[in-house]
Order: sequence, then C-alpha cells, then structure tokens
Amino acid sequence: MKLQFALCFVILAASMANAYDGDGQPGCKTQEELDIGVFRDNWDPSSYWKCETMDEPATKVRCPTESGFMDSLKDCVNWEEWQWEKPVAPPSEVDA
Repeated sequence: MKLQFALCFVILAASMANAYDGDGQPGCKTQEELDIGVFRDNWDPSSYWKCETMDEPATKVRCPTESGFMDSLKDCVNWEEWQWEKPVAPPSEVDA
C-alpha cells in the first residue's frame, strides 16, 4: 500500500512539474503568433490575448458576457458549450 501511494505521488509530482502555469500572454515575437492571432488567457477563461503587432506584447480582450474563450476554436463560446482545455505555452512570452 505504501509503495502504491509513493508511486502515485511521484507520477502526480512529475505531471505537475511539466504543467505550464503561465497566463499564456504571448510576446508576439514571431510571424506564427501574428498568423494565429489569438491565445487563451490561462488565468481567466472569459478573456483571451490578441497579437496584432510584431514585438509588441499581446493585448487582453474580454469575451462577450456569458461566454468563455475556447483555444481549440480560437473563439468565444457560450458557457454551455465551453470546455476546459489543457494550458499550453505560447511560442514566445513577454520579457520580464
């Protein structure tokens, strides 16, 4: 039993160590980011980041009332349609 608990703990710790925990704001430093245009705000599902100008940090945009941003659709959807998705790091990030 102790071995199973220890193994579960190690697996959980490893998965958490690999999890991206940033807010998702891209630095808009690549053409890819400008082409994609919008990125999930990992800390606020009712908003997203928008890249408009190279080398300028993305701006935060709020979804309409009663909706959340779905990264897989790159669009705001009604909360009834919204589903949690695993956060991913943008291609570049804002310099600290």
